Amino acid sequence: MHILIVTRRALELAPFADTLAQGTGLELRFTDGWVNSQATLKTFPPAFVVLDEGLRGGPPLELARKLIQINAMINIAVVSPLAHEAFHEASEGLGILAQVPVNPTAADGQALAEVFRRFM
Repeated sequence: MHILIVTRRALELAPFADTLAQGTGLELRFTDGWVNSQATLKTFPPAFVVLDEGLRGGPPLELARKLIQINAMINIAVVSPLAHEAFHEASEGLGILAQVPVNPTAADGQALAEVFRRFM
């Protein structure tokens, strides 16, 4: 099992990602765009996906919709600047497991690991 992190800022997210990996015991894989994330989902499905802001192709919630069409059982967390209520409304019906802050820290990685562990 592994976690796919879709981001163009892998180095910036390293403390968050490293803590997430340690907290779940899962391997991390990174990709930087929509096409690669969709291909990975089809060929080597991850247990979890983290979608970052700023991806070529559109916003992460739109990508989440596309990934769910490929695999309705995928577990997704989304990086978003929206306030909690606005995020909840925008992601309603998508089954998003968690919202991640735009500049996530190691503590955010630990918090997301706790969410992911409930689904392992």
